[in-house]
Amino acid sequence: MNLQTLKVIDSSLKFVKNSEWPEEILAISSLDGMTSHSLVFIKNAKFMEKFLPHLEQALNLKIGAIVDEKYFDSMKPEFKTEIEKLPWLLTSPNVALSLTILSKPFYEMKMEGLNTQVDGRQMGTVEIDPSAMVAQNVFIGEHVRIGAKVEIMPGSVIHSHSEIGDNTKIYSNVTIYPFTKIGMNCRIHAGTVIGSDGFGYTFHQGNHLKIWHMGGVIIQDDVELGSNCSVDAGTFSPTVIGKGTRIDNLVQIAHNVKLGKGCIVCGQSGIAGSAVLDDYVVLGGRAAIGPDCHLGMGTQVAGGAKVTEGGIWPAGSKLGGHPARDLKEWMKGLAYVRTMSLREKK
Repeated sequence: MNLQTLKVIDSSLKFVKNSEWPEEILAISSLDGMTSHSLVFIKNAKFMEKFLPHLEQALNLKIGAIVDEKYFDSMKPEFKTEIEKLPWLLTSPNVALSLTILSKPFYEMKMEGLNTQVDGRQMGTVEIDPSAMVAQNVFIGEHVRIGAKVEIMPGSVIHSHSEIGDNTKIYSNVTIYPFTKIGMNCRIHAGTVIGSDGFGYTFHQGNHLKIWHMGGVIIQDDVELGSNCSVDAGTFSPTVIGKGTRIDNLVQIAHNVKLGKGCIVCGQSGIAGSAVLDDYVVLGGRAAIGPDCHLGMGTQVAGGAKVTEGGIWPAGSKLGGHPARDLKEWMKGLAYVRTMSLREKK
């Protein structure tokens, strides 16, 4: 796809620099996963400040940008000088809408033509270690790699370009979407879905327009996922579950979430898009983590608590309540309410 094609797909885009850029644009990148010949979206000063430390990498990878038009017009001169170093630059009057519109053709470029009907074993495109045990009634897509002593039980589906590491066990009726990587010594329990579309939409003119997710999922070594969990694909870079993490039944992990190593996530918890849980975070049952929240290393969240405030909670935090706050503060508040309630009854 070239710049002129982008302009045809989204006619609202305006050229700032290099409308004749000759090279193909291959993907959309996020800051934690920039790839060669791709594009990034810059909505505001906050994102720009995050992007600038990656500018040299972006230049080396020949990455261009689509910038919010109003923000570009008001951008600090020193920021504008830096961003104009990119090989090409466009502006958009509505970056969220442009991202939504352009996500579909890039999704189609990546997913178009993937085999979903004929087992890759029949096509001769899969790599399965001889020691792996694959039950009857398992579908394996093209270009799948399955390591030594892997066990896959009946009814599971492993879609194209996925990888499963040595000694991992996949229970019945697990569905693994394309471009998923699962490490060694993992256990994925029945009914779990890995790599399904993230729940991302842009509201425009009365409609919820779909943002197409193509980032896939990476599950590192020694992870256990309970039954009937859902792990959504990242938007443009993978959702990640860190080494040694344990996840209970009926847990929702949304797009772009990053879980560190050794985390514990108890049943019916939900982690919203782009949340980050550092190493050894613990979530009690039915805990809810809001979008973009960042829990520092070793943070503990009480069952039923709802962490709705963004920003970084410091390492070792103990949180409870709704909205979540320091656990001792929350318990003092409960005690006060109970005391006042008893006084009123008297």
